[in-house]
Amino acid sequence: MSLYTKILLFFVALVVLLSIVTTYSGIRSIEQIAVNELEKSLTSDINLFSFSVDREFHHIEAQLRLLAMRKAFRQAILRRDLAKIREIFAERLRGENMDVLHLTDNKNRPIVTLRSRPVDLPVTVPLPGTGGAVRGFTSVDTGTGARAALFVSVPLEDQKVVLSQLVILDTANSLVRNLSDLLSRKREEPVYVSLFRNDERMFSTIFSLTGAQTQSLPEEITTALHGENRNYIGKTNIGKARYYTIYKASPYNAEGQEMWSYGIAVSENIFLPFKKRLLFVFITISVLATSAVIVITFAITRGIDPSLRSILDICGKIEKGDTLSRIGKEKVTTREFALIGSSINTMLDSISEREKTIGQNMEKIRAINAELEEKTSTIRQDRVRFLSILETMDEGVVAIDHKGIIIYYNRAAAAITGTDTSAAMGDTYRSLFPSLDISGNDHTVLQELVIPGEGPAEPLYLKALVSPWSLEDAPQGRILLIQDISGEKKVEEFKADFVSSINHDIRSFLVPVSGFLSRILQEKYGPLENPLRERLLTIMDNLSKIRHLVENYLNVSKIESGKLDLAVSPVDLGEIIRDVAGLYSPRVIFAGSAVPGPLVLADRDYIERVITNLLVNALKFSPEDSEVRIGTRTEKTMLVTFVEDRGTGIPASELPFIFEKYRRGSLGRKEDGSGLGLFIVKSVIEGHGGSIRVESAPGRGSTFSFSLPLFKGEV
Repeated sequence: MSLYTKILLFFVALVVLLSIVTTYSGIRSIEQIAVNELEKSLTSDINLFSFSVDREFHHIEAQLRLLAMRKAFRQAILRRDLAKIREIFAERLRGENMDVLHLTDNKNRPIVTLRSRPVDLPVTVPLPGTGGAVRGFTSVDTGTGARAALFVSVPLEDQKVVLSQLVILDTANSLVRNLSDLLSRKREEPVYVSLFRNDERMFSTIFSLTGAQTQSLPEEITTALHGENRNYIGKTNIGKARYYTIYKASPYNAEGQEMWSYGIAVSENIFLPFKKRLLFVFITISVLATSAVIVITFAITRGIDPSLRSILDICGKIEKGDTLSRIGKEKVTTREFALIGSSINTMLDSISEREKTIGQNMEKIRAINAELEEKTSTIRQDRVRFLSILETMDEGVVAIDHKGIIIYYNRAAAAITGTDTSAAMGDTYRSLFPSLDISGNDHTVLQELVIPGEGPAEPLYLKALVSPWSLEDAPQGRILLIQDISGEKKVEEFKADFVSSINHDIRSFLVPVSGFLSRILQEKYGPLENPLRERLLTIMDNLSKIRHLVENYLNVSKIESGKLDLAVSPVDLGEIIRDVAGLYSPRVIFAGSAVPGPLVLADRDYIERVITNLLVNALKFSPEDSEVRIGTRTEKTMLVTFVEDRGTGIPASELPFIFEKYRRGSLGRKEDGSGLGLFIVKSVIEGHGGSIRVESAPGRGSTFSFSLPLFKGEV
């Protein structure tokens, strides 16, 4: 075999081997670098997604608080003007990116719900704590399936209502669409965003490829997110393909509720075009180099050894990771080896350029991290402002941890109780509030506390609003909002004693007068002429009205002072209705049966007065030849009683105020009455744990309905 043949075979084998090693090493090294950078980029993306969600929550809360500050809206809530509230809600829905506006009372009973999408099913969100909003995720059943949604609930304590907003997360939502587009443009590859409830994928932009039926999160991932409280990065199957994914638990998860998390995924084939291009480059270089070797072998006459050594030296440096060195043209005297050296230099230039690109991407990531640090600083400043607000409140604010130790005590609390903040901090709540009970309270409760005075000092009366609070997985503590109501208590006691004394004196004067008139009407003192008897009967009727008015004022006094004592026991409401209706027959019709109905928990005497009052009002404002219907029906755990007439009716503008004191309908002002009857009726019903409502229109009559709790075997 000739020398040229040996040299040819040697260089061909060397170039092929070098190409294979360099190709494999380069592809593996660059791919590993790219994967590491991808993981850092995914971490940045998931943090950007979490930040965007936080910003959306703050935006929603700010919009709700601005809405709550509008004078027209607050007046509409006070009047319970549902039409005006819906009009304001509709205006907000047209001008903002939202799906549902929801208004409930402080017991989470719906008042008004307005939707921008056809979501006909009931909407329920958790009640917020005192003075603070609740943010989080929930699922909304749209009738075609459960959808993930953002919600923010803001309490309006002055109006005793809760204002909530929901934004359904799907492809129509601008937040998800804009964020997904931003991440995709940044990476120049499709990026898919997902939202999970526990291990179920509630929403994902990848549904357009895989459909809504995708795999649930494996136990390994849910344990890392919710058990170990850390992010998870790796490859997972979605549908029939594999993706690079990162998952992060939502910071708004609460103990005992559904656990939500975010996910971002990019296709495993993201590096496939890059691998193909790199492989093509290396193969091209190898082919060119091999061709050059063959040509050089036939044309070489001298300079093979120094040229070959230069090439071998640079190959050794490349193997050690040195990509900055180059083959000098002065060291390669043979034209063919110069071409090989030039090809190797071109390859090294390409690798250096890619390293430069990776460095630039690193700088971009550092810039994003700097922006996140700036946002973190802003959050810290917001926290300082929040504490400043707490210190300037007129109401006392006290924070108690799960062990009953006071961990926060603002200036107002110190001024109300007379205990210095430094002395209260670290002490148990029972040493300052002995009668306060926080055991077993998992929701907001209102308590009245009495702190005995030392020596001759008068006791301190406090109104305390107790709400639970917790941070992530920390044990639950309590927040106290306290007000000094000692002055109000003194006024109430004085007013109650004064009204009771006046009522007693009036009754004392009426008894002998009533008895004397009764004896005269019985002709104990001689016969009476008809005109005189009619005048005496009118006097007796007025005396009866005075006694009824005195009794009403006494009941109002008891209600306002909180001394309305109800002797609650199981009673047959149907029996009471039959007895009262019989007094006003035949105009009053009982729409029930003679069979004993379900029992309710009620004070028999007070409920009999309620029914009498409603029937008398219905008869008073109805034509003489019309009937009044009364009946009952069962609704869940309550028994509802209705009184229906065909009288003059009540204008819609007066309905929100019909149960206030001294209020009488404009269509009935010519009738006698103090305007206290319906106020007493409402107070008695609510004292039983029930509610009362009215439906009416002028000229079409009215229907009053009240509910009482059914007897379930326990009082």
